[in-house]
Amino acid sequence: MTITEIKHDVKYWQRLLRLAGYYTGKIDGIRGKLQASAEQKWEQAEADAKLHGTFDPRTEAALCTLIPEAQACARAWFTKATEYLAARGLTIRVIQGTRSYAEQDKLYAKRPKVTNARGGYSMHNFGVAFDIGLFKDGKYLDDIDKHADKEYIALHQAIGSPYRMEWGGDWKSIVDYPHYQLSKWGSSSAKLRAIF
Repeated sequence: MTITEIKHDVKYWQRLLRLAGYYTGKIDGIRGKLQASAEQKWEQAEADAKLHGTFDPRTEAALCTLIPEAQACARAWFTKATEYLAARGLTIRVIQGTRSYAEQDKLYAKRPKVTNARGGYSMHNFGVAFDIGLFKDGKYLDDIDKHADKEYIALHQAIGSPYRMEWGGDWKSIVDYPHYQLSKWGSSSAKLRAIF
């Protein structure tokens, strides 16, 4: 899901603006003064988050779908991760940010299983989670190295998680080394669903 697609779905956009703490109006799909004011606050917070760094187009497209608080945490961490990985001959990209419920349901239906979360039960559905990909010589590391997990683990051991974020590598049910999410609402999506 791109930020343009998010903004086009006005109710979804209003929900993200509310979750970010900028919108207090009704979730009605009608753009009004409260939404316009919330959008200005989002844009300012996003500009502040970008002071931590801007990156390649794919990463930027994914990061821009996150609420600004998550963007700020991710951007500060991403700068450190980029430097650490460059010394190892690797590059990093954010390959996934916010996903619609429909996109999540497609992943949920995939076999072999890649997620336990159907639409509405993934932190990706709420603009607070992102997935990274590691690349060597322009090729996705997971495609060329069946032991790629060791690089995700080494990255985490070297620089830790982004500030106020948890790492999917610490999970027990489905370990998800490329995944990071804002921990403000806990590990469950229940509180976020209630806000949405």
